Amino acid sequence: MSVHVVAVDLVAIAFAVIGFHMAFRQRLVRRWIGGAAAKPKAANDDEDPVHYALLIFGMMILAFGIILFGFTTFYAVLTT
Repeated sequence: MSVHVVAVDLVAIAFAVIGFHMAFRQRLVRRWIGGAAAKPKAANDDEDPVHYALLIFGMMILAFGIILFGFTTFYAVLTT
């Protein structure tokens, strides 16, 4: 494979890892961006909207990384 394909694959893997962390490791991501980790929930608290935003955006970035990796690699393998 060419250097360009490997570079795009590395970027795609980085997107997938970042998306995974945004979707499933939200306390870590909140600490990275400088915010506090999610507060413990009380019985009468409303749901945290940032939780859902991180979950949706993280899944979108994760899927984009996986698709970018797959399309780039398969195209490079099938056209050589």
